[in-house]
Amino acid sequence: MIGREGGIYNPHAGPVAQGQSVRLITGWFQVRILAGPPFLRGLIMLQERIEEYLSAKIGADSVAVSHLQRIPGGASRETWSFDATWRENGNEVERGFVLRRDPDASLLETERDLEFRVMDALAGHGVPVPKMYWLESEGAFLDRPFFVMERIDGCETSPTKVLMDPRFFVVRALLAERFVAILACIHSLDWRASGLDFLGAPADEAGCGLMEIEKWEGVVDRDALEPQPVLRAAFRWMRRHPPPPAQRIVLVHADYRTGNFLCDSEGAIRGILDWEMVHLGDPMEDVAWACIRPWRWLGDESIGGLIEREQFYKRYEKASGFTVVPEAIRFWELLGNAKLAAIFLTGARSFCEGRTRSPMMAFLGRNIARLELEIMDLMGV
Repeated sequence: MIGREGGIYNPHAGPVAQGQSVRLITGWFQVRILAGPPFLRGLIMLQERIEEYLSAKIGADSVAVSHLQRIPGGASRETWSFDATWRENGNEVERGFVLRRDPDASLLETERDLEFRVMDALAGHGVPVPKMYWLESEGAFLDRPFFVMERIDGCETSPTKVLMDPRFFVVRALLAERFVAILACIHSLDWRASGLDFLGAPADEAGCGLMEIEKWEGVVDRDALEPQPVLRAAFRWMRRHPPPPAQRIVLVHADYRTGNFLCDSEGAIRGILDWEMVHLGDPMEDVAWACIRPWRWLGDESIGGLIEREQFYKRYEKASGFTVVPEAIRFWELLGNAKLAAIFLTGARSFCEGRTRSPMMAFLGRNIARLELEIMDLMGV
């Protein structure tokens, strides 16, 4: 039942797997998102439709869905958690699932097929990801495209919890070690052998920077509601100061940071999440993205609140075999700030065009001034 303890009626309960906390934190601000039930009838209908869908997929006569609730946060897709029970070979089976469904509007327009295929391909390659179950590219079942994956229980992903909860203080060094090791593992993956060439590689190692400039400049062209002189200056600067050629073209997560992994109080990272922006490119892009100021959650210079920058570089170099090149990091940090600003502009346009009523989208669109200051500092102006 949706109204049971731990269900949608309780804004303080709910899973901590594949979930953000009830606060979505983005560096310099916090937005409270209430997990209340504005449309109970719609939730009941969604629960019934998920039951019908799972019955067809599992091949069981009757599947019961309980504890259905929207996980707050996740600005690019709706994230729903639920438990399902059914009978299989005379035994009752119970399993937790996470459903990621395309929203009406979001901060980031991405293909859920791409995210699903990459996460599915990574299974068994040393990168911890949830098990992927089913992908639906059409809206026939739940009105909009979605995919279903394993729910990993007993973990946290919220930076507030991971960095401020005393349970995690004693394992912070271990989390930092695993954070670096997993990033190196992603970058060492043979993406061709893993069938990920469909992502489309840059023409050559020197083309990685230009490919990302064109991508995010195109987002600003499409979604800016007013002139953006700082972002325009940033794109011109990056075209005049391209990074050194990538040491190798690798799989780039493109949102690798504290807040996008599931960890437990033993210091194990059990799942890397949010692969919406994954692509092939320069490994320095991921290194620099983890370093940008909005992800320095503790307000100091530590990367992701976990590790000092120089230690991050040294451990990454040792684990990956790549060299961290300062001029490359400067370029990719600048690109990262411009990219985040472009993402915020997409959310603002969605709000202004009436495709979403989320105040978070409107707020983010007004929150790029600090990013602009960081951009100007990186450009040296």
